[in-house]
Amino acid sequence: MKHSLKQLAIALAVILAALGALFVAIAYWAVPTAQVRNESAEAVQVVAQWRDQSRDLGSIRPEQTVAFKVPGEGGIRFHVTYANGRQVTSREMYYTLTTTVLAVVSEQAVSVDSELGLASADQDPREAPSQKW
Repeated sequence: MKHSLKQLAIALAVILAALGALFVAIAYWAVPTAQVRNESAEAVQVVAQWRDQSRDLGSIRPEQTVAFKVPGEGGIRFHVTYANGRQVTSREMYYTLTTTVLAVVSEQAVSVDSELGLASADQDPREAPSQKW
C-alpha cells in the first residue's frame, strides 16, 4: 500500500510538471509578436510605439527582419528614419493575443498588416530598453 502511494505521488508530480510546462508554453505563444522587414535599399532606424511604451529597434539592414514580443493588446505604430534623414510613420495596427503585426519598410513608406499565429524562427530578435518616441 505504501509503495502504491509513492507511485501515485510521483505520477501526480509528473502530471503537474507537464501541465505547468504546457501552461508556460501557451502563455508564451499567446503574446503578440511584431516583425519589421526592411525591403528598402539602405539601412533604416525604426522605433515601435504602442500604448505608453516604445522600443528602439536600432538600425535594420536591407532584407533583414527584426521580431519582438508586444505585451497585452492595443495599437502599434512604427516610426522609420531613412539614411537621408527622412521620417515616415505607419498607420496604427491593432493587435491582440496570438497576433503577429507585420511592418514592411519600402523606399517610400512603411506598411503594416497582421496575421494570427507565431513568428517564424529566422528573425533577429532584439531586446532594447523602452523609450518615448
